[in-house]
Amino acid sequence: MAANKTLLTCLLWVACLLPVYTTPSDAGYLVRRKSSSYVGIRERNGNNGGFTSPSFERKMKSVGWTKGAPWCAFFVKLVLKECSVTNNTTGWSPTSYNKADVIFTGGVFKTRNYDDGDVLVMSLSYSKFKNSGRYKGIGHTGIVEKIGKNSCTTIEGNTNDAGARDSRGGKDGVYRKVRPLSKSIHITRWSK
Repeated sequence: MAANKTLLTCLLWVACLLPVYTTPSDAGYLVRRKSSSYVGIRERNGNNGGFTSPSFERKMKSVGWTKGAPWCAFFVKLVLKECSVTNNTTGWSPTSYNKADVIFTGGVFKTRNYDDGDVLVMSLSYSKFKNSGRYKGIGHTGIVEKIGKNSCTTIEGNTNDAGARDSRGGKDGVYRKVRPLSKSIHITRWSK
């Protein structure tokens, strides 16, 4: 009996000496992986009229997208939903901007306190629509894959290879883009 207590006490001491590792949130990784799995999806004929992938089209309809509607925010909403990330994103791109947790806006980092586990969303505003309100003229959105010193890599739906934001520039799809960190770019964080 004394030997068992001694053994148990030794095991407890060893357990206390072992380092404790906490598992970081994997939400950011999941969101980046899920969104990158859609890179290459294309519109069937432009003008937000449907997709070459029937499966993707069904998923987009499940989050509220309808033919003819711009779909960058619906893409963000779909990815966040599939990864169980709580957010307020609707089919309207300004709703992807999370006023409660701003990382970068107006050409300035509000915090550098973010990591790979964070879910970061890019919003793009257009200068002729800028105002002092929450939405700041936002007209496009996408998932942030990586933030660099002078640019961010994003995965965006309803954009094209030429860099245009929507169907006005030709046949659209889901693309990986590199965007300069400028006053037009906003990066906010959503939590799981």
